[in-house]
Amino acid sequence: MVEKFYTNYLMKTLLLARPDHSTFLYEELKKNPEIDISYYTFSAFKKKSLLNYWKPSVKSVDKEVDISYSFSFFHKFLYFLSKQIVFDYYKTESQFSTYFFKNMIQKFTDEVNIVHYWPIYYHQFVRNFQHNNPKIKFIADVYAAHPDHARANLESAFDEFGLSIEKSHFVKSRDTDLASLENVENMLVPSEYVAESYRIYYPKTKIYIANFGLFNNPPKIVKQLKRGNLSPLKLIFVGKVSIEKGCPYLFEAMRKLPNTEFHLDVIGEIETNQINIFRPYLNLPNIRILGKLPNFKILEILPEYHVFVLPSLSDAYSLAVSEALAHKLPVIITENVGNKYDVRKFQTREVCQIKSVDVLIKSILNLQNEEYRQYLRTNIDDFIADNQENSYPSKVLEIYNQLLQK
Repeated sequence: MVEKFYTNYLMKTLLLARPDHSTFLYEELKKNPEIDISYYTFSAFKKKSLLNYWKPSVKSVDKEVDISYSFSFFHKFLYFLSKQIVFDYYKTESQFSTYFFKNMIQKFTDEVNIVHYWPIYYHQFVRNFQHNNPKIKFIADVYAAHPDHARANLESAFDEFGLSIEKSHFVKSRDTDLASLENVENMLVPSEYVAESYRIYYPKTKIYIANFGLFNNPPKIVKQLKRGNLSPLKLIFVGKVSIEKGCPYLFEAMRKLPNTEFHLDVIGEIETNQINIFRPYLNLPNIRILGKLPNFKILEILPEYHVFVLPSLSDAYSLAVSEALAHKLPVIITENVGNKYDVRKFQTREVCQIKSVDVLIKSILNLQNEEYRQYLRTNIDDFIADNQENSYPSKVLEIYNQLLQK
């Protein structure tokens, strides 16, 4: 539940975001009678609209939300174009977002107290708006580690597989990402891992942390999958199949484990320029590549597995890990996944060092034990209960309080 914000006036908040964790944040905050929140986004459809019925896999938002359909179309086209020709996708995306959104903010200028925005898309006109409205509080939502910090973790892995680090999206988007954070006074991040990556570069910026935790209440009935003596341990990975997500190390671990005892399903697309790295693993009997699936389908099949694994080399806070925990799956993650603080606090896990096949194998073998997994599931119940008391929206609301009290 979102705590009430007690003031002598109605707090007007403007949320400028892409439709990711912002959709849940908006839906929860708008329930609070002390807040008047407006939400502007793109690449989404109105709930129960014809477009929503046509493409249910696309994010849907409430009918009062403002959507830039023109930028939604262009954003999709730009992504398609990036697969056909070489150009600076991230810089072009940022430049055109400014063009499409430059007139939008004017209708929200009346008595706004807080502007909570995704900087890569909205920084330019937010900067102009801030100059003319110095009393308004602005907070930039940053949902990835500092690109230079990420590069330090990724470069040796790219070298190991004979690829240039320049092909990583962390590096390709670096200049655009950092330009969008120039002179940012307040920053909101989803984990201590991300906060640590920025503090050294932005000593004057106030960095607030609100971890995502669980967005939705867990299913009321979760099938507890148990492993028989002769049945394999079923693992699931969800995400882009890439070096960044640590997939080469996971696949190599699976290659070394007995294929009759361990099985991995992989949900996600293979990074185009890394296909040769993963080709040797595509015919292994204990790895099955399912490709990209809509989120609702992933949530349906999660209870069919014993363990969720995400060996990322850099991950701010994985929503896929949160969804696995909501379905009471023990998780295996690395020390560079922002969820590690929750996972360690509630002991719902195995936390591994990055780029280590041997440590991954050890963690997988540990979770082969049925009693140990049941113990972790009990701890997951504690994690779920804590999140119901201290939800992500309530943490963000408290940060809004702090901004207004400054």
